[in-house]
Amino acid sequence: MIEKLEQRIFLLIMVSLSIIILGTIILFTVLNYNNTINTTNFIMDRFMGEEPKKSPEGRVDDYKIKQETTIDGIYSFLIEDSIIVQSSNTSNDKTINDYALKVAKKNTEKGMIGKYIYKVRKINPNTIKITFVENEEAISHIKTILIFSVIISVISLVAIYELAKKVSKMIVKPVEETFEKQKQFISDASHELKTPLAVIEANADVLENEIGKNKWINYIQNEAESMNKLINELLLLAKIENIDNIKENKQFDLSKEIEIILSMFESMAYEKQISIQNNIEKNIIINANKEDIEHIVSTLTDNAIKHTEPEKEVRVELKKEKNEIVLEVKNIGKPIPEEEREKIFERFYRIDKSRNRKEKRYGLGLAIAKATVQKYNGTIEVQYKEPYTIFKVTIP
Repeated sequence: MIEKLEQRIFLLIMVSLSIIILGTIILFTVLNYNNTINTTNFIMDRFMGEEPKKSPEGRVDDYKIKQETTIDGIYSFLIEDSIIVQSSNTSNDKTINDYALKVAKKNTEKGMIGKYIYKVRKINPNTIKITFVENEEAISHIKTILIFSVIISVISLVAIYELAKKVSKMIVKPVEETFEKQKQFISDASHELKTPLAVIEANADVLENEIGKNKWINYIQNEAESMNKLINELLLLAKIENIDNIKENKQFDLSKEIEIILSMFESMAYEKQISIQNNIEKNIIINANKEDIEHIVSTLTDNAIKHTEPEKEVRVELKKEKNEIVLEVKNIGKPIPEEEREKIFERFYRIDKSRNRKEKRYGLGLAIAKATVQKYNGTIEVQYKEPYTIFKVTIP
């Protein structure tokens, strides 16, 4: 949970700063490019005897065309239907001619190509005039700015990455410390409660032997049993989340282990008039802790049986897809509302609080199962495909 929070904060900072910094660099580059092009175009207009369009206030709507003169480094082309009909390229330089035809196809008003900056003016729907000016200094300036912008962008991204990493750790650190203290408190409190609870249970049993059974003693024993179950689940949850307490994993046959676990639930299913069906692929080997796997399968199977309608079935399927082990526990019963499907894995969350309280269920079973699955970098989710509610566990 803490890692996911840190990743989200890191991504938020990284994306936000990257958009701001890169956006600024790109804007600077584009403005510089446009300024260089516009300046060259202005000079080009003056050399070629064309005055730029003025604003409406100037009361001039068209270019004033003057007699052209041939100037070194400046070339003018008149192109009609993609054919050069007039050119100031007296040397018949093929390169500049090719550039003119390429620009004619681009349908742009200005830009740069090769070592030239160009400007396009539309004469009529089929005819355009293209003016080129050789300006290596301006083009070199544009390229230098572009290279400089790329270098600054790369440096900025590296700096943003390091900054986002440090800031996200700083932001998460107080949350992590609080979460660790909370886990430690739950673990300590659970251990401290076990002793007085054991005393209560023992005294209730002694009292029952002396005065016989009555409803008051029965209430004490039931609530003590309920409290004992809750404490054990809290201790298990704290134990799973404590990385230091992770037991050594061993390879074992998961297919056989699940078959053994399911056999333990046959009497429970029989009492509720429910059948347990399975489709388990043979010889699936997993490297894990047996207790963890037993808890996952037991929790999901127990949950499926308790929420299955009488005379219906619970289906348990195990298979290997590519390099992942997939376990599905299906039951026919009241579907879980879509908005509740993520919440049921939260601690102490119960859809039907009154029913779960009566059955001594505290909303920790699925939370523990999810924590256990995540310990193996797996995922657990709930789906509904009529008529089945499906709990799907995937372990890489």
